[in-house]
Amino acid sequence: MIENFATLEDIFADSLFDGLVESIRPKEVKKLDPDIERFQEIIEWIEQNGEEPRQSRVMKERKLYSRLKGLRANSETWDKYRAYDKFNLLGGVSHE
Repeated sequence: MIENFATLEDIFADSLFDGLVESIRPKEVKKLDPDIERFQEIIEWIEQNGEEPRQSRVMKERKLYSRLKGLRANSETWDKYRAYDKFNLLGGVSHE
């Protein structure tokens, strides 16, 4: 049987409403630290290209190369990235 609702409040108060919208409610999105997201861009580059980004004429590769070079030069921040460094890009050794 189809019910006729007089107002939006009637729709929201209906017992079937929660069941209908449960599957479309946005789930909680966990956002990473922007620095970690930028580091993961380097990881994704390596996964896709099979090698570290190099100093290149390709803007994206050059940007990632510079970012990795900067990270390697700042060993004080390495602990922040360790859990994400699956290629041991930072290691415990200077990569200059």
